[in-house]
Amino acid sequence: MPNYSVLRYYFYMADDVNKLQSFLNTVQNSLPIKLYSPSDYGEELPSALYYELEFNNLKILVLGIGGQFTWKESLQLLSSCEEKAGINADILLGQASVLCGHGYEWKFLLDEASGTVSVKELIPADIDHGQIARIFDSRARGETYFLCHLKEYTALNLRLLLEGLPQLQAAIIKLQMIISMLRDRHQTIIREKEDLNRKLSLILHTHLVTEKSILDESTKLEQQIDELSASYGMIAGDYALLSEDYKKIETLLSDLNRQFRIQPGLKLDDEFRNNITQPYHKRLQEMLDTLDELRISRENHQAAIEVVRSKVDILNSRANIATQEQIKDLMEINTQMQKQSLVFQYAASLIEFIVLAYYSHSLWSHLAHNAYAVIPGWIQFIVVMVFSGSTVYCTHLLAEYIQGEHHVRRKLIYSALFLLAIFVFVLVTTLLLGVKSPVH
Repeated sequence: MPNYSVLRYYFYMADDVNKLQSFLNTVQNSLPIKLYSPSDYGEELPSALYYELEFNNLKILVLGIGGQFTWKESLQLLSSCEEKAGINADILLGQASVLCGHGYEWKFLLDEASGTVSVKELIPADIDHGQIARIFDSRARGETYFLCHLKEYTALNLRLLLEGLPQLQAAIIKLQMIISMLRDRHQTIIREKEDLNRKLSLILHTHLVTEKSILDESTKLEQQIDELSASYGMIAGDYALLSEDYKKIETLLSDLNRQFRIQPGLKLDDEFRNNITQPYHKRLQEMLDTLDELRISRENHQAAIEVVRSKVDILNSRANIATQEQIKDLMEINTQMQKQSLVFQYAASLIEFIVLAYYSHSLWSHLAHNAYAVIPGWIQFIVVMVFSGSTVYCTHLLAEYIQGEHHVRRKLIYSALFLLAIFVFVLVTTLLLGVKSPVH
C-alpha cells in the first residue's frame, strides 16, 4: 500500500535533555507516538514513533510520523510542536528530515518533495530495495532534508533510516561544528600572517640613511632583529596551532568516511561520498595551503634574520676596522709621547744629577772644610759623581716601587745599600781626615 512518512532527527547536547523531553511530551499530546526498539525492525515504519540514540557525546532524538499525514502536514505538525516547546537553533545542534515514500515511483516522489521543501541539490545513493538522496542542506539554518524511495521495507533499510543515517548526520554535524569553531582562529592566523609578511617586506626594503653613525645603524638593525624574531615566534606558533587543527579535522573526516563504509544497507559510490564530503576536503586543502604559506613565511623570516645579522656583522667589522685605525693612530701618538717623555726623563735626570752633584760638593766642602782640603780633587770628583748618580738611580727605583712596580724591589735594596755604603764611606773618611789635618 503506498504511503508517506517523515523521519526527523534532532541533534543536541546531553545538557538539553530536559528541553527535548518537554518537546517530546508536546508531540505525545498531539500524536500517540511510541518508543521504537532498534531490535524490532518490522515490515514497515510505524505511523508514529520515537527513538533515542547517542553518538560521540551527541544525543539524537528520532521522530517518525506517517500513515494518514502528507509530508507537508507532518512537517507542519512537527514545527508547531517545536514552537510550543521552544525548540530552536539555540538549543539544537542541527536537525535532519527524511521524506520517505513507499510504493511510489522516484520521479513522482521528487516532484512531491519539490512542492513541500526547497530542493537545492540532488545527491543520490542506492540503499537496500530503494534509493535515497540529499535534496537540501543549510549549515547556516542547521537543516538538512533527504528524499527516500522504498520499494519495500526491509530490516536493512529500516536500520539505515533509524540508526545509520542519524549517526552519519551526527558525524557531519560534529565536523561542521569543529570547522565553524576553528574558522575564526584560522582567519585570524591568515590576517596575522599577511600583516607579518608586510612588515617583513618593509624591513627588507628599508635602506638605512648613510649619514647615520655606525652606532645608530647597528641599533636600528638590532631593533629589526628583535621585530623579526618576535614575528618568527608568532608564525611558528600559528603554524603549530593550524597543524593541530588540520590533524583534528582530518581525523574527523576520516571517521566520517568510515561511517559511510560501515553503514548496512547503504550502497555508496565514490561520487556520492565525494559530493557529501567535498566542502570539508576543500576546507582541509585551504588549511594545507595556509600551512604551506606559513612554512614559507617562517623560512623567509628566518632568512631575513640572517640577512640583518649579516648587516650587523658588516657594520661591526667596519666599526672594528675604524677602531683599529684609531687605536693605531693613538699608539703612534703614544709612541711619540713616550719618546718625548723619555727625552724629558733623561733631561730631568741629568738636571737632577747635576744639581745634586753641585750641592753635594758644596755641602761637603762647607761642612768639612779641613778634611775636604786634604782629599785630592780627582777623588772628590769620583765620590761626588758616584754619590749623585746612585742617589738619582735609587730615587727612581723608589718611585717605581711606590707606583706598584714591585719587581724593582731587589734593585732598590741593593742600590740603597750601595748609597748607604758611599755615605758611610764619605762620613768616616771625612771624620778621620778632619782629625788628622792641622788646625789653621
